[in-house]
Amino acid sequence: MSTVQLSSQERILEVARETFAEHGFRGARLADIASRAGLSHPTLLYHFKSKEDLYAAVIAAAVADWAHDTEAAASAGLSGFAQVEAILDAGFGFLATHRDFVRIVRREALDGGGRLEEMLSGHARPFVERAVVFLEREMAAGRLRSHDPLELIQVYYGTVFTYFSDAGFRERLVGEDPLSEEALVRHRRALTELLRPALEVR
Repeated sequence: MSTVQLSSQERILEVARETFAEHGFRGARLADIASRAGLSHPTLLYHFKSKEDLYAAVIAAAVADWAHDTEAAASAGLSGFAQVEAILDAGFGFLATHRDFVRIVRREALDGGGRLEEMLSGHARPFVERAVVFLEREMAAGRLRSHDPLELIQVYYGTVFTYFSDAGFRERLVGEDPLSEEALVRHRRALTELLRPALEVR
């Protein structure tokens, strides 16, 4: 594939991600995405045959980043709460740098998540299953306190995801930009320190 083709695809994906985040799948129009990307509608259709294909590509690109980050953290050779902290930091860091993806997933969640089934079956569910196995193993080995692994994962997901998806509301509520570097560092630290006494074996 030529450099020009790659550049066109990258521009399309970037604009599509922003557009889907802002307007949702139903509200996004391919002609508008092509125009914002500085391309013709036929050029967009050359790279992505339909809105469904483009939407799937946007999701796949973000999931690939997420899988890379979490796999790197999971392969660090850590155990106990140190491994939990590494995974949680990876997830937090991913969401902090993929805010459009957060908005897309939030919209899909409200609609039932049907268009995310490939992401769920291919990546999210296997990741959750591996995380549960790890947490149960660490509890059995005495390296983590007893807890419900599946509930822990859901609580953390809900807490962190809403932190980013509701950033605009949160800013009006507390009078501070929750996405500033200072606020992100503080919130990540607070989450870790809330979980540490509940999970860490001293």
